[in-house]
Amino acid sequence: MILKKKARSSVGWTALALSSLVFTQLAWAVVSPRILPAHAQTITDDDVVNYARAAFDIEQIRLDARDAASDILASEENAVDILEVSLSCQSARLKDMPDISRAGRVELRSVLVSFCSEAKAIADENDLTPKRFNAITAEHREDADLADRIKSAIKDL
Repeated sequence: MILKKKARSSVGWTALALSSLVFTQLAWAVVSPRILPAHAQTITDDDVVNYARAAFDIEQIRLDARDAASDILASEENAVDILEVSLSCQSARLKDMPDISRAGRVELRSVLVSFCSEAKAIADENDLTPKRFNAITAEHREDADLADRIKSAIKDL
């Protein structure tokens, strides 16, 4: 249990930053392209705790998915760097994949769809729709008080 707390503490800050990036890139097929600003709604303490928990939980699967995608891209004949590729839940169609073999695109799509499904499930488990999660992500970048509330919630996990 102590090891788990230490691990959570050491990646807590990273989870916030990287999960924000993840969900910025994730535009769920079920979400309309227009995301309403979170400040149009009150962000409750429960929302902040749920957001922090979801961001933290998504981070490990994001890292695993990034590593798997990087391995797939690196194994291709014309090795593509993961940093040169824009992957998102919207780009899960084979034609949107990088210029690699069809088998590589199929494998990459599988990793991406799996990640997106798991991330959506985690958001749902934490009483957040992907739309709401994305709205809070966008808002915390512009609202220092909200960002502080989220950081505090992550520390308390």
